[in-house]
Amino acid sequence: MEYTYSQFEGDAQREPVKSPRKWKVFSKKFGKNTADGTDRRDATTNRDYDEQSRDSAAREERKVVTSEEKEISLLNDKGNEFFVRGEFNGALRMYSEALKLLKNPVVITAESRSRMMDTAMRRFHTARLLVNIGAVHIRRECYEDAMSSLELSIRSSKLIPEKSVHYYRSLEVLSDALENLGLVYYKEKDLVISLAMYNDALDARRSCLDLLEQKWKSRLIKSKDEVRKINEEKFACKMELASTVQQIALLEERQGNIGKAIERCEEAVALRKEVSPEVDESSLTLLNALGRLYSHRSVGWYKEALNNFEKVYEVKSELHDGEDHIDVVPSINNIAYVHGELGNHRQCLNLSDRAIDICTTGRGISKETVAAYTNKGYALYSMGDNQEALAAYKLALDFLSKCAGDTDLMGATLHQKMSEVYMDMGHVDDAISSIESLIEAKTEVLGGESKELALPFKELGDCYEMANELTLCIKCHTRSLRIYKHHNDKEGAAKQHNKIAGIHKKKGNREESIDHYMAALWHSREAKLPSTDPTVADTIKNVAAFQNSQNRGMW
Repeated sequence: MEYTYSQFEGDAQREPVKSPRKWKVFSKKFGKNTADGTDRRDATTNRDYDEQSRDSAAREERKVVTSEEKEISLLNDKGNEFFVRGEFNGALRMYSEALKLLKNPVVITAESRSRMMDTAMRRFHTARLLVNIGAVHIRRECYEDAMSSLELSIRSSKLIPEKSVHYYRSLEVLSDALENLGLVYYKEKDLVISLAMYNDALDARRSCLDLLEQKWKSRLIKSKDEVRKINEEKFACKMELASTVQQIALLEERQGNIGKAIERCEEAVALRKEVSPEVDESSLTLLNALGRLYSHRSVGWYKEALNNFEKVYEVKSELHDGEDHIDVVPSINNIAYVHGELGNHRQCLNLSDRAIDICTTGRGISKETVAAYTNKGYALYSMGDNQEALAAYKLALDFLSKCAGDTDLMGATLHQKMSEVYMDMGHVDDAISSIESLIEAKTEVLGGESKELALPFKELGDCYEMANELTLCIKCHTRSLRIYKHHNDKEGAAKQHNKIAGIHKKKGNREESIDHYMAALWHSREAKLPSTDPTVADTIKNVAAFQNSQNRGMW
């Protein structure tokens, strides 16, 4: 049984709202219905459906289900039941007993030996059980044990040869193991390796779809029932593929790769539309994610984002028979945010107040309350009311501390917005404090080398420069520079080298200054920035001034 566990992390509007984690736990579908409402069964539960038995030879081979396989499936299913109830000790005990049977089969007679599972099938069951065990360890937050089980599962899956009738199913369990391993690395805040695992899982899922296409093209279709079965299998495979692509999009977004995230998200939307043109809950999640990416300030496709958010709003309102249901509030907040970015500040304010009214009428505090106050603060700040904007942001932080904690990414966004207000008011020390809190929150969630930290360190350096704390200023800009270089962002590195050079020049550090100007020039050329770029122009001017002053011994 396959089991999908999703955790929604309600970050700010421009941050991921769903962490890229998906637990493929069981060897059969726990929910009976596929995307088109038909039953999907798996041979490991002694039911009719076998995803690998798609040609005559495979069907003949799978007609007999051995008593050994039945016993292993029984233990597996019992473990699944324990898992769903949260009884992880019982689940682990059942999965481990099944593994023991696979490792040490009981052979009483020659006839019983002939009725045992073949090697490839045994490896498939081993791989699936190890994925299940890995999922238990993830739920217990025992990540080292989870990693060990999942790596063994991957190894077992890869031992099944391509010519085996079980190869397709080995690719499925390989995909699940890789995704779960990606989740473990995500939890360990290693987003680079996490993304690599999900990309490997994506390759395996694409291979599943290719294998399906090849198998069915080679067959002569004889009945409508067979055509229906083909479509069911393709649809199920494409839904799994779309889900993996969606997780990759969220990981790319976490790392600040918004362009790549948009490409992946659009691919996931297209895949789901191929399966079903109707909008369901998963489609709404994708439309929201795509709208969030379109509305990222580095992209600025606000009209496209608004179109997506309004579609979600319409569906949600229809589902809940009204526009004032609590489940409609996220859409109201998203629409309010986009209007704020489009400069429609009064409309943003009105929508935010409406969201706050819905959230606070006896429904309890949620992150949507925080989002609504955040939007309200931004609208007030944009309309020139700094004091009321700060009051709204502080209320948002207070609500966030009650429902999530200060290390949530929504907290990071709030601290960033508060720093902007403080800077506008000339309160540099308060701005520094807010940016430091922002960095702390992002580091806690994303890790110390996240690209999302480069800009906050730069802004913190700018604040220290305004406070005439030039040593601390250089330290912050150097930290930002290191992050840009870690992510091979040559344009970002060029600008930071230029900035650090200017600060050293202000301090009278002539040699350090020219070293950074030369580095800025090199990175600018590597980034292929035009000579009209302000960073390039300033760098060239200062390098030329240095060269002209060498003979005079002054600069």
